[in-house]
Amino acid sequence: MADTQRRLILGNGEQYVQPLAKIFTGRTPEPPRSYAEARDAIRQGIESALNLFSRLPAKHRLPDEVVACLRLHPDATAKSYDPASLFDDSPQLRKIGSRNYKQNLDSLTPTKRIRNLKEAKETATEGRMVFVQSSPQGFRQFLAQLDRPESRVPKLVQAELRRVERFDLLDPGEKILGFEPTWKKGRVELVFHPSRLSAQRQLAFVYALFDDTGVEPEGRQIRAYQDGPTFVSCRLNSLALTALRDVNPLRSAHPLVFGGLADLRNAPSTPAPKPPVATSRSTIKIGMFDGGVDLSVPHLQGHVEEDAVLSIGTPSHPTAVAHGTAVAGALLYGALNPHAASARLSSPPVSVVSFRVLPTSSATDIDLYESIDVIERVVPARTDIKIYNVSFGPKGPILDDTISRFTYTLDELAVAHKVAFVIAAGNDGDVTGFDRIQAPSDAVHGLSVGAFTRLNGNRQIADYSCKGPGRECGKIKPDVAGFGGCPNTPIHLISQRHGDRVLWWGTSFASPLVARVGAQAAHAFDRSTPLLARALIVHGAVHPDGVPDHLMGHGCAPEDVEEVLGCDANTVTVVFQSDIVPTKTVRLPIPWPDETSITGKVRVRWTVAGLPPVDPNHPSDYTSGCLEDTFYPHARRLAYFKPNTKLRKVLDTESAKDEIAELLRQGWKRPSLPQTESGNNYRTESDRRAINCQWEPLVRRDVSKNASSIFQPFLTLHAIGRNRVPARFDYAVVITVSVPKYHGDLYTDIRTKYPALAPIRVRTEAEIRVQI
Repeated sequence: MADTQRRLILGNGEQYVQPLAKIFTGRTPEPPRSYAEARDAIRQGIESALNLFSRLPAKHRLPDEVVACLRLHPDATAKSYDPASLFDDSPQLRKIGSRNYKQNLDSLTPTKRIRNLKEAKETATEGRMVFVQSSPQGFRQFLAQLDRPESRVPKLVQAELRRVERFDLLDPGEKILGFEPTWKKGRVELVFHPSRLSAQRQLAFVYALFDDTGVEPEGRQIRAYQDGPTFVSCRLNSLALTALRDVNPLRSAHPLVFGGLADLRNAPSTPAPKPPVATSRSTIKIGMFDGGVDLSVPHLQGHVEEDAVLSIGTPSHPTAVAHGTAVAGALLYGALNPHAASARLSSPPVSVVSFRVLPTSSATDIDLYESIDVIERVVPARTDIKIYNVSFGPKGPILDDTISRFTYTLDELAVAHKVAFVIAAGNDGDVTGFDRIQAPSDAVHGLSVGAFTRLNGNRQIADYSCKGPGRECGKIKPDVAGFGGCPNTPIHLISQRHGDRVLWWGTSFASPLVARVGAQAAHAFDRSTPLLARALIVHGAVHPDGVPDHLMGHGCAPEDVEEVLGCDANTVTVVFQSDIVPTKTVRLPIPWPDETSITGKVRVRWTVAGLPPVDPNHPSDYTSGCLEDTFYPHARRLAYFKPNTKLRKVLDTESAKDEIAELLRQGWKRPSLPQTESGNNYRTESDRRAINCQWEPLVRRDVSKNASSIFQPFLTLHAIGRNRVPARFDYAVVITVSVPKYHGDLYTDIRTKYPALAPIRVRTEAEIRVQI
């Protein structure tokens, strides 16, 4: 192959994927309490909870329906400690959700881990709380079951009860979240637990509750989801908020404030480059949820359409239209900074469909529920659009213990319709206490985009760009950063004033730069998908510091789709796309030539993206599945072990045949898989979640090794499910191998060894363009 020939990433990797019977070993730590101690503590907690419930005002509790909290000991946060057997043994109890809780170490049952935390001068830790729903009679039946002789209690149920720290009701302070001490009144989102009652009876309860607590009647909106929470948007004052604190089915209350859109109408401006002379437009469409567009702007004509039928029915607002026009221009052309005023822009590689979602019914009280309603109508209806940009959202940092309706809606739509949302992270990064990313950029199936700027020729995070971490199951947030500018180096955007560009800054304008590349990656070649596009963007991101963080995520996103589609002679990228069922394990070969005299350093990078269902009832267990990836660098190096001891020896099955034979005669065992270099370095679930991104649907890894340490390398993907969701889900994996000192042509040799791998077929201009 000539060096001048375009080398494209290789597809069809899934043809080499093999199922794997993986053997898992390990000991389960001893529960913190004896069964008798746990039984007595649980009995006392339930009796106290029922007593408190009976004293609640009648309008603050559902008839014959109690929601209590089963708090697991902080040592029992892993999926394997889910008390599923307890609910099987007591079907009158219903698990309706979970979240984390914080607890002072001095009040917890002492274990080795708790003592270690105390020695490290920690004062508190987190445990997992399971919400349990039943009638008062159902809980009393459970108390009677606790009186059974211990010999009649199933062993699994005993073990689960021994890991319960306590049983109680949700504390009012655990429901009222994110309010400043000076808060007086405003729009609030209330989240109610799922109920066994009919929708009509639930609504009747909520309206009666509102009348009792003084919730304002105007502007109340209720949205219920099957088997999920009921979300309520309403206006409250501090007295009404206080009155809601003891409501039993209330899960959380948090502020729902819209901070407004940047007003670009009076922003600094300079002459814009000339619009393209184009007779065709791209069929690669990006959906834009924003404030509408000015279709009279020459740069947008022929390349932007507004779907008035699916848009919100309120009159447009000049500020919102100016913002939407700038976002649409960024989607079409990117940042205009490199283009002189005398230059003529090229025909954009994408087109835009605008769905106006702002303003809502009241310009003085923006209720984003109306905007979310539009999004829920659009995505199922517009099957021709797979990538959407969202450059607006409520003001204020995300909260770990609750999922907003906005976030859940985007994640649910992403799974149900296999689309991707690219979302601005927020612009309060320089406001202490409000600098964490804002909803819905915490969506685990969306690309959260922060903003970088350029100072002295270097990329660095913009001060205003909101920071991570994200929520559980999406800790690395923002995912990537795009150029959003700053007051010193603003981004240049399309203006409503014909012939001008405006100079401004914000994550609202960094997000569309990433969305335009994502749309091209999702549509520009055969068999691509929005899921693969997300993986390719994260895989191609470059961090100035070389490691991911909570400022830029995985780094600065690629600015051109060509950056994610190409290879060179000594770098090969292969993509794998398939689906998988929880509990299954598959083996993915890492492309490696037969050449044995490879020298120097080798770099292996891989990005894994999955699309498992989400569950808003479980903020701490939000994704119902994950892919546990493990890297095996050398197929012949195995860690032989002697049972019931800590003795291990890593030996090469080819060069150490005699030693291995002797060990086997002595009773040593051969493992089922080679020695791993990732996937089991972290001992506790909390460590795996915090450090190793356990349960994240999108992860990126990077390993650099001597070539002599690699032989027929491979990855395994182990699909894990929880919350009893057995659904098969899609995944996409991108693997890149770089061998700078390879003697020959790595790209050609890999294709020779793996003949099913083929360069992706990029669609031609004729295939993706139509006449205007």
